[in-house]
Amino acid sequence: MRSWMILGTVTLVILLGLGVFGFYQSIEVPKEEQKEAVASLVSEEEDAETFDDFHLFFGMETIYVATVTQTDGEAYYWFYDEGYERIDRVPTAGVTDEETVIDEARSEHGEIDVRDIRIGYEEEEIVYELVYTDASAALHYEYYTVEDGESFKRYRLPGNSEA
Repeated sequence: MRSWMILGTVTLVILLGLGVFGFYQSIEVPKEEQKEAVASLVSEEEDAETFDDFHLFFGMETIYVATVTQTDGEAYYWFYDEGYERIDRVPTAGVTDEETVIDEARSEHGEIDVRDIRIGYEEEEIVYELVYTDASAALHYEYYTVEDGESFKRYRLPGNSEA
């Protein structure tokens, strides 16, 4: 009887592990395919030398952001829409520093706990998306223009004490 319980527990743990692995793969495989598609588009461009980095930006639309070193040696952010059409590009040296954006948010809102900051494309504007929590545990999504670091728009989700 005891061996049946052990066998059942081991089987359950194995099935649970396979389920978690399958779920993880169902999320990661499309991301990798999107990265490969963008890398392929970048490699076809004459002014691209290397494909350095990639991330997804989930705004009003999904935007694929590639960091590319061009043949002139400058690093650029290239932005692609869901149809894999390049919609814009900007030199990395021409954008406001991430720390400047975070400092701007701290000076405006006080002490914040930064969760993420990433460059993206929202409403035909290249922006930083700053995700942070404040002292009341409210979650904020604030968008800043990369040209001058000015607040573009924001969303706030109430924290636990406000619900």
